[in-house]
Amino acid sequence: MADSRSRPARSAPPQAEADARPMPSGPDAGDDARLAARLARRDETALAEAYDRHAGAVLGVLSRLLDQGTAQEVTQDVFLRLWDRPEAFDPARAGLRAYLLVMARSRALDRLRAARATVPLHTEDGEERPLADGRPGPVGRSEQRAQREQVRAALSGLSDTHRETVERAYLRAESREEIALAMGVPVGTVKSRLSYALKYLKTQLGKEGGAWLD
Repeated sequence: MADSRSRPARSAPPQAEADARPMPSGPDAGDDARLAARLARRDETALAEAYDRHAGAVLGVLSRLLDQGTAQEVTQDVFLRLWDRPEAFDPARAGLRAYLLVMARSRALDRLRAARATVPLHTEDGEERPLADGRPGPVGRSEQRAQREQVRAALSGLSDTHRETVERAYLRAESREEIALAMGVPVGTVKSRLSYALKYLKTQLGKEGGAWLD
């Protein structure tokens, strides 16, 4: 007669358990790889998609280093370089946003160095001329403070979830997938929240004040 007592299930061999575990990867690593492949095939919609996802974060970083006009110009340069040399992006090494932000910082520093290099080191009398400080002066700092206060006031009009979504996307440079994972909601919900929040903020900040949200 067969023994009807239940026997404990045998555990899988260590190697089998290791094989069953998912390989570590970022939430949008596969999406970045597909986007890179489309860029390599000269798919213009892939470039538009990359711009829609990451231009705001790139411009946000550049605006901290450069004036607004130059920051917008360098943002265009960054995505033009992505289009011209898609093979330079390796999704196995970094996410697309991280790659673009590193490129943006590098381009910004190049601009700052070039601007300083064009300033004569000596006056006509042979005296040493101090290098210009690239940081904003008192008026510029005052304008920046006023803009920050305006942004804070506009953000305070959003719900907690909408405000957190905007801060993650534009201040922390997180992707839509990363936000969804952190907040425990579907990606579609993140996109809907951003769409609503951006429309609201642009009405509050106006065209110039809301330029960093484009």
